[in-house]
Amino acid sequence: MAACPDQEARVDLHAAGALEASETVALLHHLESCAGCREAFAASVEVLSLLTLPAPTAAEKHAQEALPQRALDTWKRERMSQALRRRTVGSLVAAAAAVAVMVLVPGIPRPWDWNTPPEPRELPSEERAVEARALADFEAWAGLEPLEASSEWEDEEALDDVESWDEEALLGETL
Repeated sequence: MAACPDQEARVDLHAAGALEASETVALLHHLESCAGCREAFAASVEVLSLLTLPAPTAAEKHAQEALPQRALDTWKRERMSQALRRRTVGSLVAAAAAVAVMVLVPGIPRPWDWNTPPEPRELPSEERAVEARALADFEAWAGLEPLEASSEWEDEEALDDVESWDEEALLGETL
C-alpha cells in the first residue's frame, strides 16, 4: 500500500524527526487510521536508519576537539603576518617619503653635502672693510697684554702647582 499523496512529505519529515510538534500530533492521528501511511513511515525509518553515521573514533574526536584551537592559531598567525606586512610597507613608504623630501625640497641640508665645504662667496666692499677693522681691533686687543716673563715660573711652588694640574679639566674650562 502507498501513503496518502497529501501526507507523504509529512511522513518522511516525521521519520527524520524534522516535523513540528503541532503537525506531529495530526500525523499520528492519521497514522492510526491509515495502513498505507504506516507502511511508508516504517520504510522511511528503515532507510534513514541505514544513513546513520558510525560513532567517531578516538582520533576523530581528538581532531574535532582540537579544531577550534587550530583555527584560532591559524587566525593569529595570519593576523601577525598581516601586521608585519603593514608595518614593513609603512616603513618603506616613510623611507621613500624621506628620500623624496631630501631630493626634491630645495634649501634643506643634504647628507652628501655635509663633507664638502661651502663655496666662498664674494663679500661686498663694505663687509670686507668691517671684517678687516674687526680683525685689526682683535689683534690690537691681543697685543695689549703680552705674556709675562718666565722668571716668575722659577719658583718651586709654582712649578709644583703646574705639575698637579688636571689637563683634561683645564681644557674643558678654557673651551
